Amino acid sequence: MGVVWHSTIHSFLDLTLAHLEADEAINNLMLGISLRLQKDPSYYRHVELVTLSDARGLVLTAVMTIPEKLILYSPLGVDREDLEQLSNAILDRNLLIPGVLGPKELVEAFVDIWKRKTNCLVELDMHMRVYELREVNREVIGAGRLRVADDGDLEFLVQGIGEFLKDASLNSVPDPEKCREHAQRRLSDQSVYLWEQEGKPVSMAARSRPTKRGVTINLVYTPKELRGRGYATSCVAALSQQLLDEGYEFCSLFSDLSNPTSNNIYQKIGYRSLGDFDGYFFL
Repeated sequence: MGVVWHSTIHSFLDLTLAHLEADEAINNLMLGISLRLQKDPSYYRHVELVTLSDARGLVLTAVMTIPEKLILYSPLGVDREDLEQLSNAILDRNLLIPGVLGPKELVEAFVDIWKRKTNCLVELDMHMRVYELREVNREVIGAGRLRVADDGDLEFLVQGIGEFLKDASLNSVPDPEKCREHAQRRLSDQSVYLWEQEGKPVSMAARSRPTKRGVTINLVYTPKELRGRGYATSCVAALSQQLLDEGYEFCSLFSDLSNPTSNNIYQKIGYRSLGDFDGYFFL
């Protein structure tokens, strides 16, 4: 009962797994990170795992893969007293959090409390929508083919990852070496796919964070000079269909609401909105 800081992913999942899987698609980020940790506890250099429970059961949980934002989830919705208690626990632990990410209303309430307690400045970083797909509209798939990226695609991936980070406002000046490491890791686990036309890669997308019934698609990118030709639509639709064919019940993804083009693309493919997520920086 009360606030518990978990020293192992196993004790954390003992309390949270059933709740996270009850809303598996919308919890794809926290759940995917947790399951990745369960599989490989050393995957992240430093992780904070915290839960808040009372007579109602689990009321609030948070995950932070330092130095990234704190991710929030509540199976009961927004309760300011619960958020006050969690905020106090974070301050007592002297945990420096650069920002927060989670369901829109929950995060807005936490930001209001955190700003009052710390007198920090707050900046909206991302306004996103979580989508779920269970059936692909195959009519949107154009000419070309989907294939797994291989070592010969390294430079395309390095450039694509860097440009994706900038386009998504995740990093305005990506480190080329880190982009290369990311690309090599993706090649190693065969998680990134390319849409190829006339023997040349023209778009990319990746599979990530598999859960019990679903899997996430991310890292969707098309070079600027090739946009507007339906390549990203074909790539995401074909990858989504492949993942469903492999046995996943659904695919999920996050989309930046400031980009109407990508949101329109995903809806044409068959993705349906589940809810909005906001991300804030604390300055």
